[in-house]
Amino acid sequence: MTDDNRPGAPGGSQGSAVHVTLPRLDPEPAPDCPECAGAAVRRAPCRQAGDISRVSDCHVVVRRHPHE
Repeated sequence: MTDDNRPGAPGGSQGSAVHVTLPRLDPEPAPDCPECAGAAVRRAPCRQAGDISRVSDCHVVVRRHPHE
């Protein structure tokens, strides 16, 4: 029996681990936009509660909210 070292092969190595993290900087809300400001305010308690999914949702609202 030969040892096949290809990742995913029976008896082979699985390769190195992948570590995924959140972006380090929070997006800034647009000036004078109540929707962006609200999302920025909502993300603080979510972060303190450890609800990373909701923090990410707030980031998406701030980044994608259309402005004229």
